[in-house]
Amino acid sequence: MATRRWLVAAGVAAVLVTEAVLVIPHMEAAGDALAHPRVGWILVALALEAASMTTFARLQRRMLFAGGLRVTLRAAVATTLAANALSVTLPAGPVVASGYTVRRMRGWGASPPLIGWSLVASGILSSVALAVIGLVGASLAGGSIHPVTVVLEVVAVAVLIWGLRSASRNEHLLRRVGSLAAGAAVRIARRSPEGAHRRADRLVDELLTVQPRTRDWVLGLLFAALNWLADLGCLVAACHAVRAPGPSLTTALLAFAAGMAASSVPLLPGGLGVVDAAMVLTLVRGGLPAGAATAAVLLYRIISLGLVGVAGWLALGALRLRADRREAGAGAAGPAPTDASITRMPPQPVTVGCSRR
Repeated sequence: MATRRWLVAAGVAAVLVTEAVLVIPHMEAAGDALAHPRVGWILVALALEAASMTTFARLQRRMLFAGGLRVTLRAAVATTLAANALSVTLPAGPVVASGYTVRRMRGWGASPPLIGWSLVASGILSSVALAVIGLVGASLAGGSIHPVTVVLEVVAVAVLIWGLRSASRNEHLLRRVGSLAAGAAVRIARRSPEGAHRRADRLVDELLTVQPRTRDWVLGLLFAALNWLADLGCLVAACHAVRAPGPSLTTALLAFAAGMAASSVPLLPGGLGVVDAAMVLTLVRGGLPAGAATAAVLLYRIISLGLVGVAGWLALGALRLRADRREAGAGAAGPAPTDASITRMPPQPVTVGCSRR
């Protein structure tokens, strides 16, 4: 364990040193660009990043709606911002953020199968949308987008959505998977066979109440794509804000895809250092001056990582304060129902707040 920690620390140090060596020579030019930005483009970047977070919240909200749970957009956005802040600022942030999101959804009345369904479906659609954006960027980098490639990409996305839709409605397949999972639980955790299979059957029964329509899949994929495209637009707007010459659509797509791929390396919160270096190098290879590329990426990260993180912590504080007030009021009026009592209720449509959208 100690050796592993030392290896991780060495990897983090290597990343930071490498980035410092690459970036420091261009910091003076980047500082000059950041000192005289185009305010209009900064406002555009802020608006696009806000749209990115909102569309991701809409994606998860739509997946919950497929299971009969109605959540206000305000509640979904607040949860998305708070979870994002936890993810990008804390050690093991993604794990903490996932736990926080699960607790929030349970508080809304979502059953464990619906929560799992929402998170998995949202993740798959988001990954598919990002993969398509990356493929388009790679096709553009090759000089042109081949019609056959585009058709294959569209067909692949349609087949994936159809497969997910069919699997979610296939009771035999779900019960088979549940039986295999129960058998694994018996062997690994040494659970009671009867209890494990009974719990698996109950989970499948609840999961079968989630019946996403084709409209849910289409809108979910649309929200996933808009989430990434708005974030990409924030990067492009940041380039214009620091008066960078470009970038071209190809360069922007490749830089964005490189940054998102680098963010999957769990070295530092928010991919700090790794994402920045990947984006700067890609923008420079695309023809941007190193100083302008550095300034653009710094501005993009200040907005997408820094300001969004601050907004998330503010949302987290507001949600915590509201929960404390609610608990105080419930304590005066009598004991409030727990999350456990909510999840034991029969699956049914639930409305959170006043919105029925």
